[in-house]
Amino acid sequence: MTIETLTTQRLRLEPLEPRHGRAVEAYARLWEVARYTAEVSHPYPPGGGILFAEAVVAERRHGGGHVWVALEKGSDEAIGSIGLDLFEDGRAAELGYIFAPWRWGRGYATEAARAVIDHAFEALGLDALHSHAAVINPASCRVLARAGLRRIGNVSFEVLPERGGSMIGECYRLTRGEWRDRPR
Repeated sequence: MTIETLTTQRLRLEPLEPRHGRAVEAYARLWEVARYTAEVSHPYPPGGGILFAEAVVAERRHGGGHVWVALEKGSDEAIGSIGLDLFEDGRAAELGYIFAPWRWGRGYATEAARAVIDHAFEALGLDALHSHAAVINPASCRVLARAGLRRIGNVSFEVLPERGGSMIGECYRLTRGEWRDRPR
């Protein structure tokens, strides 16, 4: 399956490929990034970015692998990763992302999320998107709200054992109807 490149005012979202692996590793390996995630290991293994990208490419062969690297226009610097994990029924997905701390607070995650959300409903024809963010990461909760998702409650979710095994997160959802009817 081919994943298209998405563009925004300041970003180019390219389908993640092994050539992006080292750049992804530069921010994924940082504790300040990993601590807010359920699955990014810390310490991050050397070469882990390339291995992750190779796994994403393999998933694409089976209809998955909807992961993009966020490149800043002008510099082509990789500043984040964002993706959709399709549910088994193929009608909904979970939105997830990580961004480089040196680009936090500039609206890049929200900008990328809006582009991926539009793609999810327009190109993939999904019925709903879900996401969650750790309550200890209020900036990520704001990203989801600004991107148009509606907070629906809290949940305890599993995380890697070195983070205590579970974390409390705010849950968010956006349906196709809510997306279609949102103010533009």
